[in-house]
Amino acid sequence: MELAIGKTGDRDLVVDAQELVTGRTCIIAQSGAGKSWSIAVLCEQLCKARIGFCLIDTEGEYFSLKDRFELCWVGSGDDCDVDIERVDLAELMRNAIKSGTPVIYDVSETQMQEKVTELTTVLYDLESELRKPYLLIVEEADKFIPQSGESIKKIEEISRRGRKRGLGILVATQRPSLVVKNVLSQCNSQIIGKLSIENDLKAVGVFFGSRKEVEELSALEPGEFFVMGSLAREKVKMRFGRRETEHRGLTPKLAPGKPARQSTPRTPRAHPPPQPPQPPAPRPTPADEGVDEAIVPVLIREEAIDIAKSRRRRKFPFLDPEERIVAADAVYWPLAQVEVKYIGGLLRKTTKTASFVLDLVAGRLVDVNRGMKMKPGFSELFGLDETAVKIIARLPPGGSTLPEIEADTREAPETVKRAVKDLEKRKLVTEVKTAGKATVFMPLLLHEIPRLQSLRQSLQVKTEPLRGSPRPQKIRESDLRSLLKAIEPTLEIAGWRTVYYPVYEVVLAAEDGERRLYLDGISGRDLPLSSV
Repeated sequence: MELAIGKTGDRDLVVDAQELVTGRTCIIAQSGAGKSWSIAVLCEQLCKARIGFCLIDTEGEYFSLKDRFELCWVGSGDDCDVDIERVDLAELMRNAIKSGTPVIYDVSETQMQEKVTELTTVLYDLESELRKPYLLIVEEADKFIPQSGESIKKIEEISRRGRKRGLGILVATQRPSLVVKNVLSQCNSQIIGKLSIENDLKAVGVFFGSRKEVEELSALEPGEFFVMGSLAREKVKMRFGRRETEHRGLTPKLAPGKPARQSTPRTPRAHPPPQPPQPPAPRPTPADEGVDEAIVPVLIREEAIDIAKSRRRRKFPFLDPEERIVAADAVYWPLAQVEVKYIGGLLRKTTKTASFVLDLVAGRLVDVNRGMKMKPGFSELFGLDETAVKIIARLPPGGSTLPEIEADTREAPETVKRAVKDLEKRKLVTEVKTAGKATVFMPLLLHEIPRLQSLRQSLQVKTEPLRGSPRPQKIRESDLRSLLKAIEPTLEIAGWRTVYYPVYEVVLAAEDGERRLYLDGISGRDLPLSSV
């Protein structure tokens, strides 16, 4: 029996149901990459084929499968079919395995570790007796089989010996580096989507033939996955198909007077509304409701500390002790998505547009694709008045005299003199005497001022309400407007959206003082922020 789960190019991608149900599979993708969507598609296809499975639901987001299919929802609250606190789990799962009934085991409102330990023990014991094909799906596997911490040993046992009993396992995680390596290494089928954290890329390297193949994961779009191993004859890139049931894992939109998450009737629908054939569309941002928004971090604090340990220094190798980590805190760096309009064109003047992401602490340009990368941008110009910006923006490499500067800027002589003195004080211009004894002022900018027509950067990221400590903004919209109008007088700011980027600030101490290390909360890389 084959299950159609999506498309690879123009072709349908089908997988062997026997291999999926009795084999060992992992689904790995970072937050927002479509992991939950893909699991739901697989569950819908299993339901259609009347194949039994039990899905451990840690967020209460899969109960919408009942809108379309016959299954048993074990959980908490009045809407569930069976109360998780009162159920005779052995009897229920015995009947489910025999009849091929899908079960949603919702542990979102319980002591997860305890309930999942009980479930996996019951399943393993029953399948040792019944030996009928049945699939266990473990969402957020890093919660139950962490690399460091208390792991549920029965899940590890199922990954090693469940197949002989007919009990297959599918483990899903956003963070493969946090999952017990023995379980991932047992998976003979892999479905892997977008990953950015270096530790996670290393963790899945065992499934690929080269480092170059692993790096392809960072370039995947949300909803794109590589399918490998026993489910596919060769590595294929694919996109999962449309869902037939609602995705209830989206963060609810804030609305005055309403709870953040609304209960949804479970009355089956004869004709469910059509769903798009890709992972969920970007949800409404907190900014839509007047709430500060932050980019969702991937790195956790413990990982940031581990990375910082590898960055410790000694003043004299082998003699002095290594630096000590004395603090590690999450801070949020303020960024702005800026859109501008201006009049431009060589032959025919028309309205032009530009967009960029600005660091609101130092005025650098930012790219947040696969982690935060910074370019100097306008950082050397902030703090100057408009006349000084005009002068430095128009000053040719060979320099200009004061009268020439006055003509170029159309400013009064006294105003130009004051601005030039300010530029000299900031070491952005230097005074040079020519052979003809003329005084010329030459630019000393370290970096070229960005050209507006080259700026086409935007924020395409998943956000959540800001909960951490934001770094104070030093640059306001009015500051940027004054600077840019000095460069292009016709310019107006058409859009401004503030978003906070997750950063870990680590303080390392040695005998001769302290230093600060800033780690990217998405990629884990060092960030050049300590001098700001």
